[in-house]
Amino acid sequence: MRITARFQDGAIEEFDTNTLTTDSALGRTNALTDLRVTLCDGLWVEASWYRVVGSEGADMPLAQRSAGCRLHVLSEEELGQVRSVELDGRLQWVRVGPDLCDVARLDEASDLFYDADEPSRSMAGRAVWLHDYLRGALAGELSGPDEERLVCAMLGMTEASYEFVSGVADSVYSDDTFE
Repeated sequence: MRITARFQDGAIEEFDTNTLTTDSALGRTNALTDLRVTLCDGLWVEASWYRVVGSEGADMPLAQRSAGCRLHVLSEEELGQVRSVELDGRLQWVRVGPDLCDVARLDEASDLFYDADEPSRSMAGRAVWLHDYLRGALAGELSGPDEERLVCAMLGMTEASYEFVSGVADSVYSDDTFE
């Protein structure tokens, strides 16, 4: 897996985990490498291995999961300077206002709910449309002080990021623009 971090100052840092998997995995002890990327006190990669264990009399050997290691790729301070993060060339997180937003989660919500007849296909337009749609569709299920936080989380955003992106969308997309 290639992890590409693009920073606000224009710098790019790339991390490559390809050396964690052997080139002929089934002929060696490592059959599979499991990578989990998380944002929590920085950017972490958790790597586990599936080691091939010989099984006498069995048609196929068993590969058991072995706990690997945690790699602290970016500190929380460094993450605060990140503009975007790509996983294998696909945009995963992008800074929207003060926070990194989960683009994959927004894409998943768009795939589930977005109305193609809506005029905007931009990230800002989709986020605002989905926010309003989810607030209406889940009105009976979401209530109380966490309602806005939960709706924003479904979009892969914090409340602050949604406030920023909705302000941008408001200034760009007005009702008279599409008439």
